Amino acid sequence: MNFFSHNPLNRFSELRPDEEQMQQLWQQQDARILVMHDSLSLIRETEQGKLAAVLQQGEVEELVKLAQVQVYLGSEDGVPYFVLGFEGMQEQLSTIVGESYSLADLRTSALELPQPDSALLAYARGMVHWNLRHRFCPNCGSVTYSTQAGHVRQCTNKACSRHHFPRTDTAIIVVISEGDACLLGRQAVWPKGMYATIAGFLEPGETLEQAVAREAQEETGVELQTVTYHSSQPWPFPSSVMVGFSAVARNRNLKLDNDELEDARWFTRSEMAAGLQDGSLRLPPLISIAYRLIRDWFNADPAYKLEELTGY
Repeated sequence: MNFFSHNPLNRFSELRPDEEQMQQLWQQQDARILVMHDSLSLIRETEQGKLAAVLQQGEVEELVKLAQVQVYLGSEDGVPYFVLGFEGMQEQLSTIVGESYSLADLRTSALELPQPDSALLAYARGMVHWNLRHRFCPNCGSVTYSTQAGHVRQCTNKACSRHHFPRTDTAIIVVISEGDACLLGRQAVWPKGMYATIAGFLEPGETLEQAVAREAQEETGVELQTVTYHSSQPWPFPSSVMVGFSAVARNRNLKLDNDELEDARWFTRSEMAAGLQDGSLRLPPLISIAYRLIRDWFNADPAYKLEELTGY
């Protein structure tokens, strides 16, 4: 499974409209509470390493009074999980929770967390981000309020009364091959030597396969002859799902759109191995589906094993 895909919770969406049931779950002594400050997750250091900070009722009395967002995430083995969300009060929050905890960016800390913890924090991050960014109705501009345990926001304007639901932006990401080479590109803002797979957002009226072909053609000029689904990954930066594909190109002709990519190249496995060994090539981090797409293509030749070159 890809990173952020190991969420252990049963979401119990059918329970969310029942406010009395939600209140009972919140008041359970064994309820577990996560804390998010905008895009940062509360974590704690242990002798075993970093873990998601999972607080209990007695630890959040002050936090509940200040929280701008409260969401029921689901339950595991009868234990309910909630997240409290904050914005613009990082210093105050740090004072309340104390030195045993710290706020961390999930993008950089995910590799240090158990995968179920990183998946749980990814889910919590997405829900808090959505609630904080939808406090006003996009239809009429009136204030919205949270309902259905934080999974719906309703407009307060009686003439509007729109219900708004969390949205996930769909992005495609694809490793493109031709013969013994795969196509990787880089953006100018990336670290020196880093190359990754082609990616982009789905547009209205497209299928996923059409989006793959369009992005490949727009960014590199490459035409595809086959597109095959690989896997998907929640990507909470801020609220996307990455749908991964592998594709075969008709040829290796490149015509770059420099507004998108600084460079794109065809790498054979031997060229990729040489670049990784001498440090001239860097690949995406392990948490990204981009790395898995490249790894699975690279390892399809039994003479090569990417893990031996990257160390992860």
